[in-house]
Formats: sequence, structure tokens, C-alpha cells
Amino acid sequence: MTMVGVVVATYNSARTIGACLHSLRAQTVGCEIALVDNHSSDATVAIAKPLVDHILICGPERSAQRNAGAAQLTCDVIGFIDSDMTLAPEVISDVATAVGRGAVSVVVPERTVGHGFWASVRAFERAFYLGDPNVEAARFFTRDAFATLGGFDEALTGGEDWDLARRARVLGPVGRTAADISHLEGGLTFREACRKKAYYAPGFKAFQAKHGTATTLQALNRLYVREPWRLVCPHPLLGAGLVVLKLGEVSAIAQTVVRTSHGPRLRRFGQVKSEHHDRT
Repeated sequence: MTMVGVVVATYNSARTIGACLHSLRAQTVGCEIALVDNHSSDATVAIAKPLVDHILICGPERSAQRNAGAAQLTCDVIGFIDSDMTLAPEVISDVATAVGRGAVSVVVPERTVGHGFWASVRAFERAFYLGDPNVEAARFFTRDAFATLGGFDEALTGGEDWDLARRARVLGPVGRTAADISHLEGGLTFREACRKKAYYAPGFKAFQAKHGTATTLQALNRLYVREPWRLVCPHPLLGAGLVVLKLGEVSAIAQTVVRTSHGPRLRRFGQVKSEHHDRT
């Protein structure tokens, strides 16, 4: 079996990092783990220390963290997992099998786990994306492919997953695992969901500048947009919640874009308040 390594980027991830790393250690095929922490002020590093092979403290953002972590690994295949995710026990085995069959990059399907209405809405939304190549992005890459591509584009703080996955498609086949990843949303609130999208808005703007408007429109051409009746049947309440959530996210993104475009002038008139956004 091909040896696989995983990079986990963290920032104040104490709530979920234990579950994430335990799921990696519970894999049916062992893997090498590098944790790259962006100067957390909570117990993230203390929790992670006995469960990982490498720990780095660096930033400034997720793309740079992932590249730094990849440089520490000595394996043939490199994967990137978020700190609020857990893996089914067979994920690493499935990845190794896919690479053994010739895949250059490997997609792992994701599902949302949480409690409360908005976590249920997010789970409903994510179900639309399974198998959609415009939305799903590979998380695992052969070392040679990752090196050839130069890793993650550190100028991107949003859409960097799509960017790397799109570039990797040129190098060879894309594999897919049967086992999945669980995204731990916890008790997601409407405000948290919108703020998270807004935080990455400048990054997505840079992604569009790099790949063009057509690519962005392609990524937004999602199943519930093409077939809106699926929002009503069989879960009309969750469908209505998804519409409200998307409108809230669009509004938050628009405000962030305006703020970052005109920030110096607005701050001069005292019209902007800075906010910290949790990157986990």
C-alpha cells in the first residue's frame, strides 16, 4: 500500500481537533500526520501533541500552513484535512488504492454533522454536492503532482482547494474514495455561517481574478440551481432554510467586498468596525 500523509491546519481548534486526530489514528492503514498551527490561544497544540508526528507553528493563512506541513512529510501521497473534520476508518486505505490504480488526485466525499436547524440546512445543502465535479475538490495528491504544481497558491485565502484541484486535473486521473469525511458543524448558527463565508470573500475574489468569471459561474451552477424543485421536495422547510442561508451569505460577502474595497476611506469616517473571524 502507498504510504499516505495528512496535513491538518489549525487555529483555535480545541473543540474539534481531538476527534479529528483520533479518526486519523484509527485508520485501517496508518498515516503520517503533520499539524500546522497558526498561533492558537487555546489548547489546540496541547491536545494534538501526543497524536501527531510533526507540529509546526506558523501562518499567516491556511494555504501557507498546508504548504509548510507538506514539506515535513516523507510519504508518497499527501492529503489535507480541516481541523473540524473526522474520517471514516477506510479513507486512507481507499486513497492508497485509488493512487495505486493511477489516480494523481483523490476526492473524498463529505457530509455535514451537527445539531440544530442551520446545521441540518447545511447537511441538506452538502448532499447536493456529492459527485458534482464543479463543487467537490480533491484533498489528496501524489507527492510528485503536488511538487509539480507548486502546492497551494498562498495568494489565495478562499477557493484555494478548487484552485489546486483544478490544476491537478491536468496531470492525470482523479480518483474517489467510497469512505467519507464528516464535517463537524456543531450547533451552527445563521450568523456564524454567514460570517464564515464573508471572511473568505476576498480570497474568492482573487480566485475569480485568476481563473476567470466563467469558472466561478461554473462552480456556482449547482444542482439546486438547475433543478430548483429539489428545494421543495421532499424537504420544503430545509429548502426554504437553504434559500435564506444563501441570501444571507451573499449579503455578508457583498458587505465584505465593499468594506475591503473602500476600507481606508470608510474607516476615516468611522464607519467600519473590525471583527475577528474564526478560520476553523
